Amino acid sequence: MSKNRLFFDQPKTRLIVSVELDTVEAIDRLIGPPYGSKHPAKGNRSEFVRLAIEEKLARDLADRQRLGAA
Repeated sequence: MSKNRLFFDQPKTRLIVSVELDTVEAIDRLIGPPYGSKHPAKGNRSEFVRLAIEEKLARDLADRQRLGAA
C-alpha cells in the first residue's frame, strides 16, 4: 500500500524539484528510522515535500490575510 495520502478525486500533477544534497539528507534523517515512524511522511520524501508545501502555503496565506486586514 502506498504511503502517499489519498488525493480522492482531486486532479494532481507531478512536480519535480532539485535541492541540495544536504537538504535531502536532513529530510531522510527526519523521516527515516528511528524517528520516521512518528512523522506523517513516514519515510516518503515526496509526501514530506507535499506536506511542507501545504504548510508553507497556509502560513503565507494567513500572513497575507493578516496583513491585508491591518
